[in-house]
Amino acid sequence: MDKDDAPELTREMMKKAGRGRDVLPEAVLAQFRRGPGRPPADNPKVPVSIRLDKDVVDHFRATGEGWQTRINSILRDATSGGPASPNPKDLALRRRT
Repeated sequence: MDKDDAPELTREMMKKAGRGRDVLPEAVLAQFRRGPGRPPADNPKVPVSIRLDKDVVDHFRATGEGWQTRINSILRDATSGGPASPNPKDLALRRRT
């Protein structure tokens, strides 16, 4: 149908119009129903803000979609080998040498 063939809506037509759920058949309405959504994750992610060097972020972004997941994986691997953070005294000694 050409858009010019459609009649212009009038105030009277709008008054007669009903809500979709009141006038459409159940079979049509069922196609628009939303499911329950994504199931809750066993280990949900926690949003954080972290400052990284620009070249580091550029490197990971250049790898394409999923770059944040790859950073998460690298951090997970780094923390699985020992304590979550090094002793600050050890860091001070490394900087001096």
